[in-house]
Amino acid sequence: MEDGNSEGPEGFVENYLSTLPSKLFYNDMKKNYDDLSKYSQKCEQIIVNNKKDELKEICKKYLRYLENNYTLWNKVTSGYDVCILLNYWIYDTLTGLFGSEDSSGIIDVAFGNLQLVGGYLDVDSTKKPFYDRCKPNYDMFKHKDWEKRKQLYEYYIDYDTIKRLSDIYIPQCKDFYEYIEGKAKLYEHFENECLSNEYHCPDFYDKSNYYNPKKVLQNLSCHAEMVAAKQAITRKGDSRVEVEPAARAHASDVSGHGIPSYDELMQENSNIGTKVGHSVLGVAPVLLSATALYRYTPIGAWIRKLGGTTTNDISGMGGEMEEFFGNTQESGDMLFGDTGNYISYQPM
Repeated sequence: MEDGNSEGPEGFVENYLSTLPSKLFYNDMKKNYDDLSKYSQKCEQIIVNNKKDELKEICKKYLRYLENNYTLWNKVTSGYDVCILLNYWIYDTLTGLFGSEDSSGIIDVAFGNLQLVGGYLDVDSTKKPFYDRCKPNYDMFKHKDWEKRKQLYEYYIDYDTIKRLSDIYIPQCKDFYEYIEGKAKLYEHFENECLSNEYHCPDFYDKSNYYNPKKVLQNLSCHAEMVAAKQAITRKGDSRVEVEPAARAHASDVSGHGIPSYDELMQENSNIGTKVGHSVLGVAPVLLSATALYRYTPIGAWIRKLGGTTTNDISGMGGEMEEFFGNTQESGDMLFGDTGNYISYQPM
């Protein structure tokens, strides 16, 4: 399970982080060495109800490591306590085998079996203290956040190698930067938890704090470039926040005022028709009044004398007027249907 949380772009962990101490250790523990059968008899002592064969394989790898890697147990030489890594590997592997939500307690039973089997090795008295120190330590896993402790310890022992690699592989500095930055949440977790007197802070926490991303990112060669890139993204995000409300307001104006609705268009057309109808209807009484004055009153005779117009001419005009009124009525019919039938002349 330890290799299931690879961080960074695809291929980065395999190509550039495979030499980290924690990666080297876990990869070595996963190997099926030819001499594993040497420990089969001792691991037959394991008593569990489920997945006994799988647990025996874990047992053989555990015993082989104890017997063949004595020199690595010296934490002064290696720079870290390999027994802590060994315990994390055992418990993490058991969790992968039986499930992290183990309600039956079988993980505890399996862990206890491995503690007993470790005592079956024939060891030199001078090495016994180291064997005892590397026995499965259940106290490490009483904490609910044991997985976060595991991740913090791995980063703690890996950091020096990470820094050296980032100095060598300059083009990949961004990837190393993001890998380290990804550990920030781990530190935030322990910073908060370790404030409580009831919380048992990891023994290695104070030393690991030297490698807090807040403190070490500035030491990478691409730090200034990464900071500038993040600031540019922040500015772009801020400008987008400012532009979007303005764009929405403009769209609202266009939809509210720039383009009339269907009902508004129909109402406007209706108003135009009404105005035209009123204009046509208003012409008829005026023309009727003018014709009557011209033909049947003294004013008409006075106008005829001025213009030298004969009665026949007037009669001709009367015919033209009648033709005009006929056309006018037809025009009214086109606009208003039968409304012309309801128009009457009322004397003033």
